[in-house]
Amino acid sequence: MTNSEFIFKITLIGDGAVGKTSIRHRYMGYGFKESHLMTLGADFSVIDKEFREGETWTYQIWDIAGQKIFEEIRSRFYKGSMGALVVFDVTDKQTLRNCLSWVKELYRFSGSDAIPVVLLANKSDLRNRKSVDMKKAHKFVKILNEGTASYGFTNHVLETSAKTGLNIETAFKLLGDAIRARF
Repeated sequence: MTNSEFIFKITLIGDGAVGKTSIRHRYMGYGFKESHLMTLGADFSVIDKEFREGETWTYQIWDIAGQKIFEEIRSRFYKGSMGALVVFDVTDKQTLRNCLSWVKELYRFSGSDAIPVVLLANKSDLRNRKSVDMKKAHKFVKILNEGTASYGFTNHVLETSAKTGLNIETAFKLLGDAIRARF
């Protein structure tokens, strides 16, 4: 590996049906499908992106099942994770409330004290059904940043839509920048 190649293991985490697989498919260039089968355990993708001239970032993207029935096997998929996209559904307040548990699980099993997180408020295209107060999402990230400030990276929050592609590229870029700052 040269100085211009970086490999980042990232995890996509959050409750079931918040759009993790759709986000991964959109980023991989597969577009959007209205329905998906439930992820069983985890699914894995690799993509290379050139973010700066002569600098390639390889993302190993681990899409981790969010359903409770997979809780016991999820721990093995976090090992070595360098960053995470924590996803919640803007039409379901409970999915934001559960993000703290997801971050705790991530930190517990990743093998690192703290790793960068980008909190994604997904399904923003469903604005007419939007029920999550984004102030709460920003407060969550502010508190997270207070806990990780000494590690040299900033966590972020973005509204996204896997359907329209809103901020999907930006989310992965922000996460990559934070991973580089951390590691």
